[in-house]
Amino acid sequence: MNTTQIIRTVFEIGLVVLAIWAVFHEDMFIVIEERIASAFRRKRFKVIRSDTYR
Repeated sequence: MNTTQIIRTVFEIGLVVLAIWAVFHEDMFIVIEERIASAFRRKRFKVIRSDTYR
């Protein structure tokens, strides 16, 4: 096996483990998913405030 195949195999095993964990801990998985999604939204829609509207 070369390096790319090893990395891909480790990544696939991690995804399977995450999927199995998510089945048994669905509520915690949803909380983590919402945190990640809100972090991306905050970075994408950053509001710049100016002093001219006070």
